[in-house]
Amino acid sequence: MLIDAHMHLGECRVFDLNITEQALMECLDRNGVDAAIVQPFPGAPDAARVHDRIAALAARHPKRIFGLASVNPHQAPDTYEREVRRCVEELGFVGVKLHTLGHAVSPLAADAQKVFEAARALHVPVMIHTGIGVPFAAPALAILRAREYAEVPVVLAHAGYAIYTLDAYVAARECPNIFLEPSWSNARQIRFCLDKLGPDRVMFGSDLPVNTLVEVAKIRAMELDKAQEEGFTAGTALTVFGLAKRLG
Repeated sequence: MLIDAHMHLGECRVFDLNITEQALMECLDRNGVDAAIVQPFPGAPDAARVHDRIAALAARHPKRIFGLASVNPHQAPDTYEREVRRCVEELGFVGVKLHTLGHAVSPLAADAQKVFEAARALHVPVMIHTGIGVPFAAPALAILRAREYAEVPVVLAHAGYAIYTLDAYVAARECPNIFLEPSWSNARQIRFCLDKLGPDRVMFGSDLPVNTLVEVAKIRAMELDKAQEEGFTAGTALTVFGLAKRLG
């Protein structure tokens, strides 16, 4: 089984991207992806509308599409919490995103804390953008929040984005509730993280359709043993995002 833990839908005015429902599903089919966790881009003109589109897509493709809320935290706490709670409790989403670059927020900032508070209250993981966008995107900045919210799984998206992959590895070594999603990192780095952290701490993700085939090719290139491949391609995401009971 192959689960893509990091995909997007809709328009992004930050990175000049736009992914349609058709393009997303064709990408999954073309690359043999069985299920995907899908979120709005940080530059979505209307994140709530994209959340609704993701929910509608999930309804059309049950057990294949799962939503992850991505809301700019630079707003009133009750406004932020209301949308995230709607996503989790009404739309069935499985996590929440802290986009350090796209939303210009450090994990240590006061506005970032509402992301972790919401995740703890709703019993879902936090995915944090890491890598491009330092200093806010530095993997080390996740350590203090991960320790403060030890009961919340924290997924480092891109695992430092190749440049800071070793930093992401150190963060995961320091905090057992930190997991790595290493899209855009190279195959050697991903294999290193799997060897050192174990197959239950690293999960497959591709971020964009243009990158999905590349990430799938890395699975073959790494020559993983059975436990590593099963954990990386599906097992870790099943556990961290609570997908096993939804897919069962």
